[in-house]
Amino acid sequence: MPDAPDPALLDVPSVEALRRTVAEQEPLLTGPPLHDSVTVRVRRVLGAAADLLELLDEDISGRPAGARTTGPVDDLDLLARDTVARAVTWVVESVGAHLRLPSRFAAGHAVEGEHPPLLALVDDLDLLGLTVDHAYDAVHRADPDHARRQREVLLTRFGTTTRPDRLVDETGVRPEHLDEQVLDDHGLQVGEDGIPRLPVPEQPDPHHAQDGQTQEDT
Repeated sequence: MPDAPDPALLDVPSVEALRRTVAEQEPLLTGPPLHDSVTVRVRRVLGAAADLLELLDEDISGRPAGARTTGPVDDLDLLARDTVARAVTWVVESVGAHLRLPSRFAAGHAVEGEHPPLLALVDDLDLLGLTVDHAYDAVHRADPDHARRQREVLLTRFGTTTRPDRLVDETGVRPEHLDEQVLDDHGLQVGEDGIPRLPVPEQPDPHHAQDGQTQEDT
């Protein structure tokens, strides 16, 4: 009898939702308050996550990629998306906690035998980036065992209090949700973000002279 699916893998966010979350979180997690040593590593983790999502779109394993999936634990697409979701969730929680520390405390205070919080975060981000890189390699080689091992690293070393599917927004507007007739009836235009809006009226040229006036009159 095959092993039962891991319950934690039964509601993994889609590639589209994960990609949107990575794009939304990056400017929030790489702002000026952060030390450069943290910023560069956060960008590396998020960049590796984005690369992994891009690889899933290429559908190397031959399975459909994208939508939420309920399937066996050896599903590479499922394991990879869960890895990205957990990695991003950990970064959001850990960087947020770090930003709440006084800067001098974060950089210099350490419990005996441990690194200061800043160095500890840097070390963890290095390991997290490497883990996501290994997950990319597992998907590229279609190696579910290696993908599972990377997920185990996340579960044991990078636990979070927030469920990854709670961080990732699945409510984005998709093309199939839009009714073309309703859009036409209300004169709505769909922007690049997929959200329908009223078009902005054309604005008059403020430097254009009114009828009967010369530039000197204005």
